[in-house]
Amino acid sequence: MLKEDVGKGDITSNAIIPARTTVEGFIKIEQDGVAAGLEEAKWLLEKCGLRAKLIVKDGQGVNKGAHLLEVQGNARKLFAVERTVLNLIGRMSGIATETAKAVKLANEVNAKVKIAATRKTILRWFDKRAVVLGGGLSHRQGLYDAILIKTSHVKLIGGIEEALKRARNNAPGEKIEIEVKNAMEALEAAKCGAHAILLDNFSHREIRKALELLKRNGLRDKVLVELSGGINLRNIKEFARHDADIISMGCLTHSPKWMQVCMRLNAP
Repeated sequence: MLKEDVGKGDITSNAIIPARTTVEGFIKIEQDGVAAGLEEAKWLLEKCGLRAKLIVKDGQGVNKGAHLLEVQGNARKLFAVERTVLNLIGRMSGIATETAKAVKLANEVNAKVKIAATRKTILRWFDKRAVVLGGGLSHRQGLYDAILIKTSHVKLIGGIEEALKRARNNAPGEKIEIEVKNAMEALEAAKCGAHAILLDNFSHREIRKALELLKRNGLRDKVLVELSGGINLRNIKEFARHDADIISMGCLTHSPKWMQVCMRLNAP
């Protein structure tokens, strides 16, 4: 991120700021929210030869106008890294804030349900960390760290039972989640030993039917049930009222509302 911004160098600062000029300043937030990205910002500032001190901690709730961190050092270096640092804090704080709102809304109607991120990200590691700082789950980081059998996988190999069998045989010991298309497939997946079942883009009626089938067959407590698909802050309470374990929300990371943060220099 920094390299693509600086490129061959900050020609503005290099042209008008004397090379040895030093400054002191701070970064503040312009909205109420959850601070995130501060550890990463501190690391980057220090990597560029600046001194940085955190005023609040990542994951902490903050009010409009709060100072997040202080910075000291060479003016040219600070101006070179400023936008990258602000972008990182703004994006991560926005994701953490939206996640915290989602967790609060969901837990008002279902204290046990967890809010999770998806792989719909731009800055994967940073986006997922921001979700965790907001009180959510990162879910799987990528294709390499968890098995999630999608309906397209099942279609290619001929069925749920065969898909689960292959996953168990070829990746022994791994937890296996599988996406299903309807309530009967949810029941089949549970009977075949899936650890978790994904109900993606299910209507409320279909969700209730799937959960009822699992309960009726004594399998509800033996599998995790995850809901996903079109879930946002406006409708999350409706989905949280179901007896699901996890609600995954792509909107947390694919279109987050950035928090407004800015850098201010102390008077010389």
